[in-house]
Amino acid sequence: MTDKTHISSLLVTAKPELIPNVVSDISNMPIAEAAHSDAVGKIIVTLETPDESAIVQALTDIQLLDGVVSAGLVYHHAEALADAAEI
Repeated sequence: MTDKTHISSLLVTAKPELIPNVVSDISNMPIAEAAHSDAVGKIIVTLETPDESAIVQALTDIQLLDGVVSAGLVYHHAEALADAAEI
């Protein structure tokens, strides 16, 4: 078990006609949330993971979803679990 939690955000670009499918696929990932999307294909995704390797795996999984044009890491923050529990 890790003593940190990792919060990160991604900017995903999807084909506009496939946005609902991509958002649904992302929302089905237990560590991911599609926080916002727009009609032109931009989707903001937040991840809460136990380590960096889970971020990389989630990013790869999202990049491989049908309809995704690109996905990139925008922000990453690691915090001790004890500190996160105080919030």
